[in-house]
Amino acid sequence: MKTTIEIENETIEFERNWFTGSFTYTINGVKKTLDSALNPFTHFSVHLSRAYELQIENSIVTVIKTRPLFFAGLRTHNYKFYVDKNLVKEIESM
Repeated sequence: MKTTIEIENETIEFERNWFTGSFTYTINGVKKTLDSALNPFTHFSVHLSRAYELQIENSIVTVIKTRPLFFAGLRTHNYKFYVDKNLVKEIESM
């Protein structure tokens, strides 16, 4: 999954590798990790949803990732992107 959102003239690129489970974002050429492939909780979780919060400029960005209950590694996940509690983008991707 790879997508971008615009916040206050800044482009933020989110990328999740479906195979390793790593989840990163890039802003101003600096790449930061939300989920590491080395963290075992990236691969094994009892929760179907996970929320990530980022402080960017004067805005709070929230990303909510929802996975399916069965065969999550082989099916699409839902991603919702909120900026200051307003939904700006929703996608489904591996």
